[in-house]
Amino acid sequence: MRVLVRYVLPLLIAAPVAFALLYPHIIRCIRISQSAEFTRLPDSTALYVHTTATSRQKDRLRQCVSTARQRIRTFWGGRQGQAILIYCPQQEVYEQYCLGGEGAGCSLGTPWGTSYLVLGPDGNNPDVIAHELCHDELFARLGWWRVKRQIPQWFNEGLALMVDYRFTDPAVWQTDSLSAEDALPLRRRYFYRSSMLKLSGLETTKDFFGGDYRHVMLAYQTAADEVARWLRIVGSVSVARLSQAIVDGADFAPAYQQLERDGRRALHRHP
Repeated sequence: MRVLVRYVLPLLIAAPVAFALLYPHIIRCIRISQSAEFTRLPDSTALYVHTTATSRQKDRLRQCVSTARQRIRTFWGGRQGQAILIYCPQQEVYEQYCLGGEGAGCSLGTPWGTSYLVLGPDGNNPDVIAHELCHDELFARLGWWRVKRQIPQWFNEGLALMVDYRFTDPAVWQTDSLSAEDALPLRRRYFYRSSMLKLSGLETTKDFFGGDYRHVMLAYQTAADEVARWLRIVGSVSVARLSQAIVDGADFAPAYQQLERDGRRALHRHP
């Protein structure tokens, strides 16, 4: 009992305090339902908006979320993600809920299974929301541990770019009749016309986002090109098949490659 009081009890007290100090943005997300600065939209599932949001912004948000969720259902063959959405129409508020305040939106997942999708001032559009919801869908199907330990960051980001029409044309994955060689080009508005990076150098979050702006844009381009190439061969139905194979115990790389081999055989049988 003395050991418990002297060592274990202080540790139990210190752990949540340390977590709050290291991840204050996650603590704010966890407590979103208790915040006086946010209200939950009526008739919505876990959709919180800041009190400064206008009626027009709220109406647009409802429409964008509906469009994005339908895009996820089509791409994944269903939707399992249950992320809590938090809309921050002001940058200073967004920075409190999304660490660093970069980009139009960010996804936060916890080891115990709860996930949050935080939207900034530029995040009230279906492309940003679909992008973040795709991250959440992978998280919901595989769990925090598998995503962190098994899924390369280039695949996670590449998938999200497939439903983000700022970067890709939906025909990349919606038209099953095209072969890999006939794939439509990706949109290049936000990308550099430069040689690709190596996938092996984009495995972790640090690898992907650790460089300067040009590196990150090239990382996105490399990820989008690879996932688009793979989808042209295997079809969008293989996204769910791959995630299920990993849940069943398969490692990412061999499962990814096996689906591509199967897809190529199918293309040869039905040119």
